[in-house]
Amino acid sequence: MKPASVGASVLLASALACGHTPTRTASPSPPDARRGSDSSRRGPAGPVVGEYAVRYDGQGELRVEATLDRSGRVLTVERGVEDFVDDLEIKADGAEWTRGERDGRSFLAAPCELGPCSLRYRVRLRAAARAIGDLDVASEEGEVIEAPPSSWLLAPERRDGGGRVRFRVETTESTRFCTGVLRSREIEGAWDIALGDLWTSPYSVFGPLRVRALEESGGAVELAIAPGALAVSDDDLADWTRDSARAVAGYFGRFPLAEALVLVVPSRGRWIGEGKTLSGGGGAIFIRVGEHAPKKKLHEDWVLVHEMTHLAFPTVAREHDWAEEGLATYVEPFARARAGILSIEDAWLGLADGLPNGLPTAGDRGLDRTPTWGRTYWGGALFYLLADVEIRKRTQGRFGLEHALRAILTAGGDNAHRWALDDAFDVGDRATGVPVLRELHRAMGTSPHPVDLDALWRELGVVRASGAIRFDDAAPLAAIRRAITTPDPRGR
Repeated sequence: MKPASVGASVLLASALACGHTPTRTASPSPPDARRGSDSSRRGPAGPVVGEYAVRYDGQGELRVEATLDRSGRVLTVERGVEDFVDDLEIKADGAEWTRGERDGRSFLAAPCELGPCSLRYRVRLRAAARAIGDLDVASEEGEVIEAPPSSWLLAPERRDGGGRVRFRVETTESTRFCTGVLRSREIEGAWDIALGDLWTSPYSVFGPLRVRALEESGGAVELAIAPGALAVSDDDLADWTRDSARAVAGYFGRFPLAEALVLVVPSRGRWIGEGKTLSGGGGAIFIRVGEHAPKKKLHEDWVLVHEMTHLAFPTVAREHDWAEEGLATYVEPFARARAGILSIEDAWLGLADGLPNGLPTAGDRGLDRTPTWGRTYWGGALFYLLADVEIRKRTQGRFGLEHALRAILTAGGDNAHRWALDDAFDVGDRATGVPVLRELHRAMGTSPHPVDLDALWRELGVVRASGAIRFDDAAPLAAIRRAITTPDPRGR
């Protein structure tokens, strides 16, 4: 079925967060005026405590120069990368360069403790990626290297969010740098990230990338494609990304982030493979596409919509992982159904098949205290299904779960920001006028709260027969079931 149109989608001619700049001697530059544009959803505010100029040599090595403002004497990178940081030199204003000292995992920069200082060092990033092989730290993916900024910005150890760092990246003519970090509010061609977000910073990549810039319902999505043979074309990948973004924008009212990166890496097989999202201080999605995956597999894929849904909810404490994963599990099929990408029957069939995995078993202590796969993904999805139904019942169909989620997003609760879960649910409950999210969390967060799924399906009119789904429109909650898969005609 052809996806329904939700907002204009335009292919842009130039990259936004990706690019290449010819290699030249790099040095941090002072702030300059940014050309007029809405910066309210870009990089963080607060004092800049470090400015970094990064130069990629096209082969796998970075040379970095930086100025820090009284940052303290301890500097760090992601665990394991410290072994690949070489030739660190430090100096205070007006002083001579001195060799930086290594202290276990950290580096000591005594001149930086008392006032402004300068750094210069090398990072053997490809060697680190080969040795570590962890997407969240550094990974070699064929000709490209994926590593978030926390792996190559030697930064102050403090992680309390006080202050931000700014970086620029220069590459060779034949390579590009792409990142999910939000662009600077003040400087063209630079990215800013709060120190507190640096250690969960989005995926970033260096190498000979093919880049498309897509715009969808208020968000700019950068599609970066790593080298490798694929059965699908770049246009097919762009259509898939655009359709996925449209589905998510349709459910949430707009695309969740002003800017996001989707990094596609060819892999073996005929399937859409691993998908992961990192969103501290921005948003980036890493996804593998099998080299023999036909265009049909892109159309049938659920992974990219699932990962894009993550962008629409704030990062919460680890004990509430179910709130993030369960939301993406619940919203994905209905967002695709509303966009015409998935049949309504298949959307409900997926839930009917999956939700039994989310029911509590012996020893369960509630969603917050039972971090199993079933409870995290499907227990979380069950929470949101119950919330969606209850909100619609109590408001006589005026509101549903999406109205609570849109309010959270409008209030700034996207995945680039950390919130307390209770704060997010408070915002959602105020938007619908009923305290369903908080009440349900109290019921399910720290106790098993068994649910009679068979009774719920009967009330909704979801009938499982011979491996397929049919609907009973005479069921008590049939109108609610229909509303869950139908876009709000009022556009709220």
